[in-house]
Amino acid sequence: MLMKPKARWTEFQLEGCSSYYLSYLDDIAFEWINQAIWGLETMKPFCVKGFLEPYRFLCTVSYWNFHIIVENEKTVPIPKEDIHYQIAHINMIEFCQNLYEDILNAFNEWVYFTDIVDDNYNAEEKSQLLSEKLDKLKALILEKEHCFKEQKYFLLR
Repeated sequence: MLMKPKARWTEFQLEGCSSYYLSYLDDIAFEWINQAIWGLETMKPFCVKGFLEPYRFLCTVSYWNFHIIVENEKTVPIPKEDIHYQIAHINMIEFCQNLYEDILNAFNEWVYFTDIVDDNYNAEEKSQLLSEKLDKLKALILEKEHCFKEQKYFLLR
């Protein structure tokens, strides 16, 4: 889903959908994990985003599907023909599990993904925080996976 970052860019792709190259302008590991944690805690759909430079990558992680919208960054109304939309059949728990594995498998690269020109940047602190967030996400995945059984309706128990 998320490829190992290279030169502060990562490739995102789901089966049956286009490939998207997301830049370091969004701290994807932290922002997406925070959203996933919120979604699993509340059991509500959530949104993740990225920057394609110059386009925006917006995704809604729903209970049973993943909706991708790519739009330009203009501040005026966007004509329908300028909006790119795709849908992937991946449920919320599968998305969260993939996110967990992708970030865990390239942990150090995600710690250094964003622009680190900030004088207050501390890789050790950021590494510790990312590890804690991954632990929390994994615990929520294990706690909530029973809600996403094969039935065609959503279970909230």
